[in-house]
Amino acid sequence: MGQVPVERPDAGHSPYGFVGDGRLSRHWRHYFTSLGIPWKLWSRKLSRPNGKPGVTAAQALAGCPTILLAVSDDAIAPVMARLKAEGFEGRRFIHFCGGRSFEGAFGAHPLMSFATTLYEPAFYRDIPVFVDHDATHPEPVAEFRSIFPRLPNPCFPLKTEDKAYYHALCALAGGFTAVLWRDFFGAMATRFGAPREALAAYPRRIVANVIASSDGALTGPVARGDTETIDSHLAALEGSVLAGVYRAFIDAAGRERA
Repeated sequence: MGQVPVERPDAGHSPYGFVGDGRLSRHWRHYFTSLGIPWKLWSRKLSRPNGKPGVTAAQALAGCPTILLAVSDDAIAPVMARLKAEGFEGRRFIHFCGGRSFEGAFGAHPLMSFATTLYEPAFYRDIPVFVDHDATHPEPVAEFRSIFPRLPNPCFPLKTEDKAYYHALCALAGGFTAVLWRDFFGAMATRFGAPREALAAYPRRIVANVIASSDGALTGPVARGDTETIDSHLAALEGSVLAGVYRAFIDAAGRERA
């Protein structure tokens, strides 16, 4: 379990300890660095290419009272258990999963899509964070402010019984639309010869309209109830996965149809 530590020192403040170096970890460490917040990193992947003797998690994250579990959802519980067995029992654990709760860790889910490229530092400050609200964490917003006093992010309580629904909405609004836009841009380029840059105004305007008024942002034949046009769409999509998606879209948008 040998590792290579990485850190950003900041005299006078205890560093936060990141476990994992995936997208969320890279973005959040970039954000912390921009604010002058110290951190250390432990990740198995960092030790694999160089063949040097590894460093244990305890060595890499020495002096880190708060451990940020920036790992996949399914890895949170086993990683936390392993760290506790290796001497981390007295540390405070934070996880970033929005859809599940984990005993012994405080959940703080940043509502944002993290791409492979890092964002401008100022952008991260407006990312809302949804935090665990349950019997163990009766004042979650105050708890978040206590754990991260230098983060200015808006913060909202999230009850345990609401987490799965909240996270499902996030996955549909963010992840599922990303799949649709991937297919849209792909077909426009390969089938219709329209490059991505020529189409950028379309998704930008849709997002702007949704932000301005989500109830009035839906346009097109489904919004108008143009049944013949809708039937032609379904016929064109027949046999593809998108046909089922379109039917689900009609059902979901039914309340807005004329």
